[in-house]
Amino acid sequence: MTQTPPTPVNLLFITTDQQRWDSLPCYGLDFIRTPNLDRLASRGVVFERAYTPAPVCVPMRAAMLTGQWPATLGVLGNNDWFPPELPGVEVWPQHATAAGYRTAGIGKMHFYPWDARYGFTERITAEDKRQFFWPDDYDKFLRANGIEKHHPTELPEYFETLQASIFPHPKRFHVDSYVADQAADWLRRYSGPSDLPFAAWVSFPGPHDPYDPPAEMASMYYDAPIPEPIPPAEDAVAPVRRGRASRQDNPLYQLDLSTATPEHFRRWRAHYYANITLIDEGIGKIIAALEETGALDRTLIVFTSDHGDALGDHGMAYKSFFYEWGAHVPLIVAGPGVAQGGRCASLVSTLDVVPLFYNTCGAAVPATVQGMDLRPALADPTKTVRPYVVSELQGRTMLRDDRFKYVQYSGGICELFDLAEDPQERRNLADDPGHIGDVARLRGLLVEHALQAASCRETAARVEGDWLRTHQRPRREAPAPR
Repeated sequence: MTQTPPTPVNLLFITTDQQRWDSLPCYGLDFIRTPNLDRLASRGVVFERAYTPAPVCVPMRAAMLTGQWPATLGVLGNNDWFPPELPGVEVWPQHATAAGYRTAGIGKMHFYPWDARYGFTERITAEDKRQFFWPDDYDKFLRANGIEKHHPTELPEYFETLQASIFPHPKRFHVDSYVADQAADWLRRYSGPSDLPFAAWVSFPGPHDPYDPPAEMASMYYDAPIPEPIPPAEDAVAPVRRGRASRQDNPLYQLDLSTATPEHFRRWRAHYYANITLIDEGIGKIIAALEETGALDRTLIVFTSDHGDALGDHGMAYKSFFYEWGAHVPLIVAGPGVAQGGRCASLVSTLDVVPLFYNTCGAAVPATVQGMDLRPALADPTKTVRPYVVSELQGRTMLRDDRFKYVQYSGGICELFDLAEDPQERRNLADDPGHIGDVARLRGLLVEHALQAASCRETAARVEGDWLRTHQRPRREAPAPR
């Protein structure tokens, strides 16, 4: 008797930009309105301790494409990227396309160049809110409707509120609404039962600064019980103190953040939460499109963010540090084979979703992928994925185990926080004689991680060297002298 082949599972990867872990009801922020992400959490597994490979945009997105740690890939800052044409650097969209999946990257990718496909068969582009100069698809959409894309400084109340501005057009023209509408339309076109399976990455540019909800949503959290910012650390080290440096001379910001007050921080947070609610509305449209085509029950949905946002915690703004507000991110997975209503307390890296992408699309996981297999924890959320996680950035590296977080800076400064006793990370214990053993143990694990990264780089270099030798043009002999 001939067996019917299993129905392929679709993959939908949804990311936000700069969304901290504690910004959703499923992580404890009860007053925020995110019914669609709540529904996703109830249908799947919420990972309570997920950490980004890097607390800034570009290194994390490079890691999400390749499944490699930033140090392995050599992408440790927003001005770095990797050469995709050489073997040893493989990207999952290319493998998903080769496996017969229809693939698309929709929204902000932060690739280099900005409009590159990196294996996707289709891209619908809507890049960073501060990179207003890119002629992406969102720019074309606005122009077709008689609207010019704004420099952030032109938004109403931008300077008075230190970037907690208001989007000056109807909600449907906001970049996050655009991404949601484009994703929902794409899914309606290509997720029917007779279509190819799909693998899509939908990347929202929000809630990244400027915090710019539409006027109709801006005030929705003004009276909410917004958490007070965590005060600065009692013994803040020099690299952390630089986190509030002025952005006045930066043409994309033009702000002196050293003047920020508690009132500014509160407004930042109110608008940030409104941006998240706007994104949640968009996720509702995407889920509705899957329901309309009958694809929801055969689609694995992975939701996370690239990193968090300080929002005034420790007296800081933006990102680039390993405090919980920067490195700890939301991660929700729902769909076929995933326990419903589960919560996983294990430490995980968002790098670990990359092997899941390959497995979902029926493609072999390349040997260069360094993420762990999440599938056991998706079926049984009590499983342990990692004993510790690492996050990397130019000039600094973090390792977090079940209790402690250790950060090593290139200048020799280090931090140690006991997250069980000091969840707000205000007491640096690195120089405490009682924690010499903890510092030595965690530093040793970081050295082991660095050696593994170096080993992977050597393997990739050998593959690349072989490729270059077999693909280089034959040497032309110099002509004999006359």
